[in-house]
Formats: sequence, C-alpha cells, structure tokens
Amino acid sequence: MKKTLRAAILSILSWTLAGCASTGNGAIKTLTQEGAAHAIVIGKSTRADINESFGSASVTKFSNGYELWLYQLGYSKMVDSLPYVNLVLSSAENKRELSILFDQAGVVKKYQLVDQQP
Repeated sequence: MKKTLRAAILSILSWTLAGCASTGNGAIKTLTQEGAAHAIVIGKSTRADINESFGSASVTKFSNGYELWLYQLGYSKMVDSLPYVNLVLSSAENKRELSILFDQAGVVKKYQLVDQQP
C-alpha cells in the first residue's frame, strides 16, 4: 500500500513539474522576432487582430484606458506551492513572454517578445 501511495505521489509530482503552462493558443512557442513584427503592427493591429493570432491573454486594464495583454509560456504556477521544489524552480522563470500594450482605441501602442533563460 505504501509503495502504491508513493508511486502515485511521485507520478503527480513529476506530471506537475513537467507540465508547461501557457496563455493564448500556443503560437508564441515558435514565434520569432520577425514573426512578431509581421503579426503585430504598431499603430495598426487591433485587439481583435491579436486575439485572432494569439488567442486569449492575461489582461491588465489601466485607469487611463490602456490595456496590457500578456502571453506566457513556462513553468506551471503550481511549482510555486510545492515545498522544496519552489527553491529550485519558480514560475517566474518563464521561457518566453509576449506583452502587448493597447491604447484607449484598442490599437497596439507597443509590444515586446522576450526569451528568458532560467
């Protein structure tokens, strides 16, 4: 019984650590700087264009009407809640992040694609 319980716990733990969390439709996984420049045109691309290209994002709305859309590909947030494991891995060590700032009219003002090395 103890061996079965241990195996189950190890299985869940390894699944949790191996899992990749992402926002959007996964398009940023293979997105290059050139691809981003083609897909996101400052002053022209709209929220609808970005949603069509990249899917749903984590959205932050500011009081001045601007919005920041964030797409991340990296470790699962569950890693942060695991004792001892969170000392080695952190969800802050995302592999890739695309942030897009929209103005009050819903048009892209700025964007940034960043690859982070853990």
